[in-house]
Formats: sequence, structure tokens, C-alpha cells
Amino acid sequence: MVQQIFSKVAAKYDLMNDVMSIGLHRTWKSYLVDLIEINSKSNVLDLASGSGDIIRLLKKKASANFFSLDANKDMQEQAKKKIDDKNVKFINAFAEKLPFDNNHFDVITVSFGMRNFSNISKSLSEVFKVLKDSGTFYCLEFSQINNKILNSFYQLYSKVIPTYGGILANDFNSYKYLIKSIENFPNQVELSKMMQETGFKRVEVFDIIDGLASIHIARK
Repeated sequence: MVQQIFSKVAAKYDLMNDVMSIGLHRTWKSYLVDLIEINSKSNVLDLASGSGDIIRLLKKKASANFFSLDANKDMQEQAKKKIDDKNVKFINAFAEKLPFDNNHFDVITVSFGMRNFSNISKSLSEVFKVLKDSGTFYCLEFSQINNKILNSFYQLYSKVIPTYGGILANDFNSYKYLIKSIENFPNQVELSKMMQETGFKRVEVFDIIDGLASIHIARK
């Protein structure tokens, strides 16, 4: 079902993100990338890479060895239109079964994609396995809002997002699913605990707009 949804929205994926975050996802992704340290020798894996926003931003920091991984081929085609670089390798695979050697990557990222994984615990185990002992995992995702007033506003807004999707993209059901996926995703504390149970020794969390989104940084 998730594959069908993303194949359907692939051509309008960037518009979808703009609608869901009122365009703020662009600023949040820039903030995430500002926290990431890479150099020309770094091996960098971007999970659920979508249309390639994170890699495009990271490429401005360094000409590292980038791997853009996504389970959906239609989404990858959108990314290839935006990214033309011999240092970027496109991999069609699932996060629950990563096709890489152990201890291979210096940095692994995922941006607004983890909530669509079929098995988050299994995906975290795979990330831990292919990440170097000195590596870092960065996760940007919608999260639990701490402020009651802001949360009330978001609850109202989330109810009309599928309607916007129906009008702008002629796709009510896909937007409805994506809102549901946010509601079902672990909050900051729960996700941090899952990362620690996977084996990550240090986990930091940075809330954005009082928890509307959050960045988890996990180190082995």
C-alpha cells in the first residue's frame, strides 16, 4: 500500500511536503544538514531518499560518496532528475534489509521517511549494523508537540490537509494516510528508547517548533 501511495504522489512529492509543512520542511532540512559533518572521504547513506533533498544539500558541503536509497523506483526517478553526480549512487532497496557491508558508512540520514518503514526496529538494527563504530545516524521526522495551544492548532490543521491534497494533487487518500503515519509514529522519548535498545550509546534530540518535528542524533 505504501509503495502504491508513493508511486502515485512521486511527481508531486515536493508539493506534498510543502502542503503538509506549510513549506517549513525546507528550513528544517537545512537545519539538519547544518548539524552533519562530512568530508570528501565520507561514505554517506540517505535512507528513504525521496526526491533527493538531503543529498542535494549535503553535496554543497562536500563531494562525499553518496548513496541514495529508496524502496520506490518512481521516487528515485524524481531524485535522478534533480541530482546528476557521479558521486551519487542510487540504490533500490528497503531499510529493513540494507544491501551493504557491516561498518561501511560514516553518516546515515533519514528525513521524513522513517514513519513509512514497515518495521522501525528492524530498520534501526540495519542502520546500526552498516554504520561505522565512529559513525552517526541522523533522523528528522514529525514528532509530538509539547505546547498544548500549538498542538490544538496542529490537530485542526491536520484534519484539512487531506482536503488540500484532494484539491491541489487530486489525491485525498494519500494525504490521509500520511497524516495517519505521523499520528502512529513514536514520539521523541519512545524513538530515543528504541535507538538505545538497538545499541546506540548516545542519543540526542533537538525539537523544532516545540516538537512539531524533531531531530534525533544517534552515535554508536
